[in-house]
Amino acid sequence: MNTEKKEKLLLALACFFAGMVVGFYSAPIKKGISVTCGNNNTIEKEKKRREA
Repeated sequence: MNTEKKEKLLLALACFFAGMVVGFYSAPIKKGISVTCGNNNTIEKEKKRREA
């Protein structure tokens, strides 16, 4: 492998890993994780409406 190919490979790897770092910093996971089933159950709200 000559020097020019090594430099291109090194630049490509550096850009790839820099992109990974930027991606992790800008990912939505830093806002927190919420584990929900997503079926919009409103059982508690209905109970409160009945009591009121």
